[in-house]
Amino acid sequence: MYFKRILIIFLAINMLFSIINIGGNDKLVKAADEADNTTTGSSFPISEKKEELEESDDELYEDKITNTPLEKTFKISVGQLASLEELGEEKFGDGAKYKSLNKKIVCIDKEGNVHGLKKGFAFVGVILTDGSLKKYKIVVKKKGMMYPEYTIMKGEKLDLQFSFSDKKRGVLWRSLNKKIASVNKNGSVKALSTGKVKIEGKKGKVRYLCKLKVIKHPKSIIYLTFDDGPSRSSTPKILKILKKMKVKATFFELKPAIADYDLTRKILKEGHTLALHGYSHKYNKIYKSESIYRNNLDRLQKKFFKKFNVWCTLSRFPGGSSNMVSRYNRGIMTRLSKKLAKWGYRYYDWNVSSSDAGGAKNAKQVYSSIKKGLKKGRENVILMHDFRNNYKTINALKKVIKYGKKHGYKFKAMTAATKEVHHGINN
Repeated sequence: MYFKRILIIFLAINMLFSIINIGGNDKLVKAADEADNTTTGSSFPISEKKEELEESDDELYEDKITNTPLEKTFKISVGQLASLEELGEEKFGDGAKYKSLNKKIVCIDKEGNVHGLKKGFAFVGVILTDGSLKKYKIVVKKKGMMYPEYTIMKGEKLDLQFSFSDKKRGVLWRSLNKKIASVNKNGSVKALSTGKVKIEGKKGKVRYLCKLKVIKHPKSIIYLTFDDGPSRSSTPKILKILKKMKVKATFFELKPAIADYDLTRKILKEGHTLALHGYSHKYNKIYKSESIYRNNLDRLQKKFFKKFNVWCTLSRFPGGSSNMVSRYNRGIMTRLSKKLAKWGYRYYDWNVSSSDAGGAKNAKQVYSSIKKGLKKGRENVILMHDFRNNYKTINALKKVIKYGKKHGYKFKAMTAATKEVHHGINN
C-alpha cells in the first residue's frame, strides 16, 4: 500500500513537469516564430522593414544623383518617348537602374526610356552596375502630343492630338493591349474595358506614348457646364460652392480680360475643365463664314495654351448648334457642325437647361428647370452661366448638387473623351 502511494505521487509529479515543459516549449516556439517575423530591436514585419529600407535607398540615391555632376542636357517634347541612347548617349548595360527626380515632368522606365509628361525639366540618374552614377537633365518642351497620360471611361473615345497640326500626319499608332483599348490609324482611341494600357505612336525615328487608364462608366452622370465667364461677381462664388460640395465642372469661357486671368487659373488649379466658347460672342460677326468661326476658336485655343499651358478641344457654339441667330448666313451651322472634328474640335450642346439666361426669374425656377430636365441612365449636360451677377444660378447651385447626389447621379467634369451631346441643326 505504501509503495503504491509512492508510485502514484511519483507519476503525478512527473506528469506535472511534463505539462510545465510543454507550456515552456510553446512559449519558446511562439518566441521563435516572432523572431522569424521581426528584425532585432524592431516591431516591424520583415516585408514592411524591407519597404522602409527601399524608401531609404531611394532617398539615398536621390541625394547622390543631386550631388553628381551633370553629364548632358537633352530636349524632348510633351508625350515623346525616347531612350537616352536615342537622344545621343552611350548604351548602358542590362544591370543599369534609372531614376527620375521629378516624375510629374519626366518619368523613366526600367529600360531607360524617358517620357515627357508636361513642360519643365527633370534630372534623371543612371545607376551603373559598378555603383557609379551619371546624371542627365531632360528638358520637356511645351509643344507635343498633348495626352501623355489620360483617364477616360469605358466606351469613350479619345483623339490623340498634337499642339502643332502637321505632326499628327504619318504617325503609326498601336495599342499594347487591344482588349482594354483600340486605336485606329488616325489616332482615335476607343476604351473597351477597364484597366491600364499603353498607346504607342511612331513617326520616323520619333516615338510617342499615351499611358491610358480606363475606368468604369457610371450609369447616370451630371456635367455642370457654365458659359460666358469668367466674371468677378459670379465665377468665384460658383467655385467656392463647387469646392465645398466636392464637385468638378466645365467652364466654356470667352476671352478673359487680363484682370480676370486669375479666375481662369483658379478654375484649372481646382481641377475643373476649361473649354472654348469663343474669342468673341458676337453673333453678327462670328457666323459670317467658316473661316471666321474657326479663327474665333483658334485664337482662344492659342491664348489658353500660351497663358495657361492647357490644350482645349471642347467647344460650344454661342447660341448652341440649333441657334437661329445665324440665319443671316444660310446653312452656316450645318457646314460648321460637319467641319469642327476635322479642325480638331468637339462641340457640346446641352440636354438640360437651367433657363438662367431666359425664362427663369429666380433661383427656385432655375432649380425647378434643372430638376425637370434630369434623366437617369444617361449623361446629363446642364447649361448654366457664370456671367456677371448671375445670382439665380449661384443661389440654386448647392440645392441642385444635393438633389443630384441624393438621387444617385455622379458629378463629373468633361474631358477630351466625353461623348458629345448635339441638338438638331436648324440652319
